[in-house]
This record gives sequence, structure tokens and C-alpha cells, in this order.
Amino acid sequence: MEKLDYRVRAVLARVRSTLDRFSLRLEVDWNYDVRRVLEEILALAVGELEFGDGAPVDRALLITQDLRGERLEAGAGWSAQEEDLTFSRTIVDQTMQGGSSILCEDALDDPRFRSSESLRGLQVLTLLSVPIRAGEEVIGAFYIERRDARHLFNERDQAFVEALAETIAPAVRTALIHQDHVRELRELRSKNESTSRMGRIIGQSAAISRTLDLARTAAALDRTVLITGESGVGKELLARAIHDQSSRSKKPFSVVDCSGLSETLLESELFGHVKGSFTGATEDRVGAFEAAEGGTVFLDEISDATGPMQQLLRRVLQEGEIRRVGDRQWRKVDVRVLCATNRDLSEEVEKGNFLLDLFHRMHEFPLRIPPLRERKEDIPLLTQYFVALFGENKNPPIGEVTPDAQTILSRRDWKGNNVRELRNVIRLCVDLAPGPVIDTSVLGRVFEVRGDPAAEVQSAPEIQVPAGTLLHIDRAGLSRLIESTPENAAKGKRPWALLQREFGGVLITETLRQTRWKLRPAARILGISPVKLRQDFRVWIEHLLTVCHQDQQEVATRLDMPIEMLVRKLEDLGIGGAASASQAPS
Repeated sequence: MEKLDYRVRAVLARVRSTLDRFSLRLEVDWNYDVRRVLEEILALAVGELEFGDGAPVDRALLITQDLRGERLEAGAGWSAQEEDLTFSRTIVDQTMQGGSSILCEDALDDPRFRSSESLRGLQVLTLLSVPIRAGEEVIGAFYIERRDARHLFNERDQAFVEALAETIAPAVRTALIHQDHVRELRELRSKNESTSRMGRIIGQSAAISRTLDLARTAAALDRTVLITGESGVGKELLARAIHDQSSRSKKPFSVVDCSGLSETLLESELFGHVKGSFTGATEDRVGAFEAAEGGTVFLDEISDATGPMQQLLRRVLQEGEIRRVGDRQWRKVDVRVLCATNRDLSEEVEKGNFLLDLFHRMHEFPLRIPPLRERKEDIPLLTQYFVALFGENKNPPIGEVTPDAQTILSRRDWKGNNVRELRNVIRLCVDLAPGPVIDTSVLGRVFEVRGDPAAEVQSAPEIQVPAGTLLHIDRAGLSRLIESTPENAAKGKRPWALLQREFGGVLITETLRQTRWKLRPAARILGISPVKLRQDFRVWIEHLLTVCHQDQQEVATRLDMPIEMLVRKLEDLGIGGAASASQAPS
């Protein structure tokens, strides 16, 4: 007995030491795989399974239940022959529910489990099932088997496996905790991405942010939505995102393009038809409205619908009824309708091309997606996304756009097809780029291939400044600012005030970053009074808060400033009523 106790202590010491080293190199990231971790823990344990009779085991399993108590499964398995993760659920359930070990010296003849179909199916001769505890809670079972009648498990073996299970329990619990944390973070990231990006719509500009804020509101309301915008701005993407975040998200989302079909085919596509209603109607067919029952129908380019089709759609929105082509019976449908058009429907109504009543029924919740030229600050984000999308499959991979090339892309108005046009340009750049970088020469070739030789492919000239100066000014941007200033603009809206505010704000922010956000040292470096620095910094932050719709996180991101520091500075500057503007500077 002394020899056995000494051996057990030595084994457990080796396992503990190995697990300590294992935990030091364990990485927890987005690709964390709890099964792989448990398999390594099991391999460490199986390597030390030296029973008194010297015979090996046939199988060993770590059976775990996640910390939510939702699943019971073989988290890891080891087998002397082929991989096999099956186990007697009857025995493991009893082990975990009772919290005590089960020893079956002769499993097939054990009166406790003669009724167990799973045990008979496994053809097990002898087994041990030992609980794995985390404090008072049972989080799993250590389950081992033998199929050799000459080597049955006994009580000494049970004591050894119990001690081994107690030793590996902390590592198993840590693995399950990491699994839960990563799962929660993945769910949170997925939720945040779907909420912030509204599906696959990418952008952080004020223009697109306003649209997405309204779209989130629309998603929560079961209203008809009319989405307007130029071709290629992403109307269908927004419609799908609204559906995905609505209460109808688990029901179908049907898309019908009203511009691509004849009147008869469009009517059949929307409402279905009965057999023999027209040439080629060889059987009854369900239309989009019936197929999307409980879900959403998206009518793209609704302005191309004919007068008779508009009358039928008006009835759908008014009465919730459709009638199949060739049928006399009206059928009730429960669908939400989202519509889209690249035309001004109010003008179409005035011209007599669109029903006024239908327009008002579709206009319950209007959404306009701004064209890309109204949100040019999003072009670098979209460019980066498309380069990553297409460039990773190139050999060598393409992952960079030079600053000059990005400037050219950002200056274009993209009137032809908006985001879709930008996507096509980047895709062709990836196809034609000879190396891993998209530069101005690649852009020039792409524009030439696309039949746009007049496209700007050179960087805009900078204002010539004397050697040794610090400023390089975007002449084209400055010219646009001057040309766009109305004659009757207020003093604060004129170029001098706008540039003073932005230049002062950027310079003060960068100096504060160097002084760890302390105002007095920054004022000394800049050569201005603390009061002047405080006033100008306050004006800059108030401007950013207005641009960002009071979103403090977005302001902190633009300033490259910790959000906690921004909150403290808001209080110190008296912004938002948190403090008095006359406080002494810090």
C-alpha cells in the first residue's frame, strides 16, 4: 500500500507540473478550440495511467458539460485503436448527477446496468466513471474502459483515477471558462457588428450614420419602408439588413426586381398563377408574397411597375390580399413590404406615372441612402474592405493601396454606379496589379481599360511652400472649399474660421497627446496661454460632438484618445453641463 501511495503521489506531481507548463503556453483567441485543449489535458492524464496490474486501458474520455449546464458531450477522447467517442450515457448521467464514482468491475454482469442499451452496445467489460469537480459543482466525468476479462478494474484503481481527476479538474474548468468567454465575446462581436454596420453596409460618415440610425428604428417597426438612392448605393443590402434585425428575421426574405420582367411575368412572380392561366403555365405556382408568408418582400425598382401592377400592389398594402394570375379567389397574406427606387417618386406622381395612393402607402417610413460622393470619408474604408475581399486570393496577395492612389479614389464622384462602381474598380485593380500594391500606375491602367482615359490619375498638386516649412496643403480641396462658400455665409462658416478651428484643434490635440493630456504643459509648448488653449480645444471638441451626433466614442476615435480621458476632459471643459466653463485649466 505504501508503494501504491508513493506511486500515486509521484504520478500526480508529474501531472501537476506538466499542466502548469501547459497552462503557460495556452492561448485564448477568437479561434480557441476547447476540444483541442481538452484533448491535450486528456493526453497528459492517459500518459500517467499506470494501474497496479500494468495493463493499459482501451479507451479514455473526458466528458464535459459547459458551465451553463446545457450540453453533455465527449469533450475529448483517446483510444488504443480507432477513434471512438461513444460512451454509456446512463453511467455518466448517474456519475454527474450523484457526484460520486461508479466502478463496474464486470459491466456486462452488473445488475445496476443490465437495462442499459448503450452499455450493451459498447461491449464493455470493465469501466470507471469518476466525477470532475469544480468546488461543489460537477463539471464533467473522467471515463475509462477495458475490454479484457483478465484485467478488471478494482477499488485501488478507482482511488487512483479519482486522485487523477481531482488533479486535472482545475485545468478542465479553466478550459470550459475560456470556452464560455470566447462564445460570449463572439456573440457580442457578432451582435455589435450587425448593429453597427447594419449587415454588410460599411461606413462611419455622418451621412451614412444618419441613414443607418433611421434604418435601425425602421427594423423595429412593422411599417412599409421606401428606400431611395442612386443606382449602386446598396438599397437591397439595406433592405436585407432591416429584415435581418426585425421581428420577421426568421421568416423568408423575397426579392423581386420590378424592372426586369414583363407585366405578365412580374404579376406571376409576385402573386403566383394557376395552371393554364397563360401559355407555359403548366402547373399552379406560388408567388413571392405567399412564399414569404410571415417575412418580408423587397420590391426593387418599384417605379418601373406598370399602372395595373400598381393597382394590385396598392391592394396588397391596403387589404393584405393577393390574387394569383388566372384565379378569382383573393388570398390573405402576412408580409412586410420594403420598396426601393432610384427615381424621385414624387416627380413620377406629378407626371402621372405613379399612383398617388400607392406612393403614400409606400411612404410610411422613407429612407434615403446618400450617394458615395456625399460620404467621401467612407471611401478609404470601402477601399480597404474590397482590397481585403479580392486581394487575399492573388499571388502574391494584395493588401495595400498607396496614399496617392487612395487620394485619387477619394476625389472621384463615382456617379456611374456608386459603391458598385468602386467595387468593380478595386477588383480590376487587383486583377491587373503586377505586385502586392495598388498604386497610381495601376489605377491609370484600370481607368484606361474601363474606357475612362480622362480620369484623374495624378496626385493633386500641392501649394508650393518654401523649404523648411511644415505645412503641405491640398490645393484642390482648398479650392473646393473657397468656391463652395456662399457670399452671404456667416463669419464662422467662412474658410478662415473653418481652417483656424480645424488646424488649431488638430495641433492642440497632438500636443496634448505628447504631454499626456495635460493642458498647462501643452500651452507652454505651443506658446499660448492656458486660457486660449482651453477655449480653442473646447471649440474643437464641441464641433466634433456635433459632427458625430454626440457620440463620445466616435469623437474619442477621431482624436485617437482614450474614451475615459475624453470623458474627463468633457467634465473639465464644462461641455454638456458637467462643469463650469470658467474652471481653472488643469
